Amino acid sequence: MLGGNGFDAPEEVVHQAYLKAREVADMLRSWTMKEVDVTGEVVLVLHNLGVEPERGLVEELVEAYMRPYVSLLRVAEGAVELLEWAREEGYKVALASNTVSTRHTLELLRRSGLLGYFDFLALSDSIGYRKPHPRFFSYLITGTGVSPSESVFLGDEELDVAGARQFGMFTIAYTGFHEYTGSVQPHAFASRMEEVLELLRKGLKLF
Repeated sequence: MLGGNGFDAPEEVVHQAYLKAREVADMLRSWTMKEVDVTGEVVLVLHNLGVEPERGLVEELVEAYMRPYVSLLRVAEGAVELLEWAREEGYKVALASNTVSTRHTLELLRRSGLLGYFDFLALSDSIGYRKPHPRFFSYLITGTGVSPSESVFLGDEELDVAGARQFGMFTIAYTGFHEYTGSVQPHAFASRMEEVLELLRKGLKLF
């Protein structure tokens, strides 16, 4: 793709430009808690390569950048059953995620058949702020209309637990993908979606 635009570089050079761009983007995210979307990351890669970020090229690279995200991600085992149960029981279900492209996230949700399960979406590249920034969670709370004291937040990273706890939500750390290593402790742990469902069925003694 870059070669077709008059640029030729070894794969390793392009890879290093990508890694440097990710490093800078992640540093900005960490320091500011503001989102750097996929277009920003692609522009950084091109800058590192000394390539002028022409709009058409950027758009092509964004699609290539996001293709694995949309096509390769798989739904966690038991997630559909959990979402179906929550809907049947009258829970208001929201997806709160740090994302780099709302458009591609919606495409992923449609392809996986999950979009219809959510009453509200809080996506950081649309909000502008990332978890655990208070503005992200304020947006989530306002959008759902559910009091934090009546909310359960399921996440797999410390930023999920820390952000939700500071607003008074009951937190569950999901360890089905990887070990939870955060210093901020959740109220409960679950290694399988079935365990999350069991916690909800038991009524969770929230506080």
